Amino acid sequence: MKKFSFILISLLIVASLVLAGCKKAEEPAEVVVEEPAVEEPTAEFAVGIVLPTKDEPRWIQDQTRFQDKLGELGYDVEILFSQADPSQEKANVESLITKGVKVIILCPHDSAAAAASAEAARAAGVTIISYDRLITDTEAVDYYVTFDSVAVGEAQAQYLVDKAEGQGNPLYLYAGAAT
Repeated sequence: MKKFSFILISLLIVASLVLAGCKKAEEPAEVVVEEPAVEEPTAEFAVGIVLPTKDEPRWIQDQTRFQDKLGELGYDVEILFSQADPSQEKANVESLITKGVKVIILCPHDSAAAAASAEAARAAGVTIISYDRLITDTEAVDYYVTFDSVAVGEAQAQYLVDKAEGQGNPLYLYAGAAT
């Protein structure tokens, strides 16, 4: 009898839970979707970029790509080079902060030394993006943008394997900037 009562009570509880969820369907309320406000770019150096050197073609290519894309999006951009000098890098960041940029993209030459620059930018209310090389020893980095170096290496190695001809030819892969 106890077993029967337990089963009956259990069934009643389950039935009441199921029926409690049932109600007459209502007309769906009209959903109003508001687009988030997008801050329009200004013509007053909205974005500042500090790259490590002009001495490597890669950074000149990045300069061109940044200028083209940010210009296309309507942003005014100023790009400065630090020439592998952490003190020049800090001066560049301070100059951009003084000019009122809203965002600084910084590719540090010395990741630890760049922490002071990131902290100065944060204190001034500037968003700091660490580009290619992570700024270390600080929490003042808002974003970090880099590439998947493992995937790049795999793609390069596969290219060599696919293009290699003959037998017994060792394949060597060296990649990366000197800095």
